[in-house]
Amino acid sequence: MRKLLFSLKLPGFFPEGQRGSVARQTLFFCAVFLIASASVRPNLVWADSCSLSAVARYIALHSRPPQPFPVSYQIASSLMAASRRTSLPLYLLVAVAQQESSFNPGAINPASGDYGLFQVHYEFWRTRLSKRSPRGLREIRRSDLLGIDVNVRAAALILSYDLRLSGGDPVVMLGRFSGRVGEAHRRYVEGVLKKGMGFLEALKRQGVRCR
Repeated sequence: MRKLLFSLKLPGFFPEGQRGSVARQTLFFCAVFLIASASVRPNLVWADSCSLSAVARYIALHSRPPQPFPVSYQIASSLMAASRRTSLPLYLLVAVAQQESSFNPGAINPASGDYGLFQVHYEFWRTRLSKRSPRGLREIRRSDLLGIDVNVRAAALILSYDLRLSGGDPVVMLGRFSGRVGEAHRRYVEGVLKKGMGFLEALKRQGVRCR
């Protein structure tokens, strides 16, 4: 399964300039996570050779409930920007977002306290995530996680962090991110794998290549 999961064995993941001991990296991550409030401009979203419009069409087609194309376009823009920023494969980010919320930026799980596209767990991450405001940094709010760009930025960094702690093993990383173990973990990983491969196949049929 690890080989099938995008052949993703990526050691050394952490924000640029923060390499060193795990303790130092953990301290950096937990100290502050800046989420820029500016919107992502289309000319800045090219994580690779993938077509932005093709990714947006895939999201619009597979979102539940169906998202209008402008929303799907914004989701695609944020995902591609996050892929370029963190070096996480675009298809991994797309697959996890589809698995977690079916591309629904307004998704809320009141039982678990998870919010947004990637179902970020608010209670755990609220003290570790900060958002820039006119008065400086402030603790992130539940409503912030319903914003597309904020949720994607948070999830991409969390996934990178989990991948680092997992020694570059994507199967272990997905267990850390989802909080699932045992059979539930296996089903989750298989779901992400299926969606990632489906995404790549859908774009391949359009003559589009994505890494």
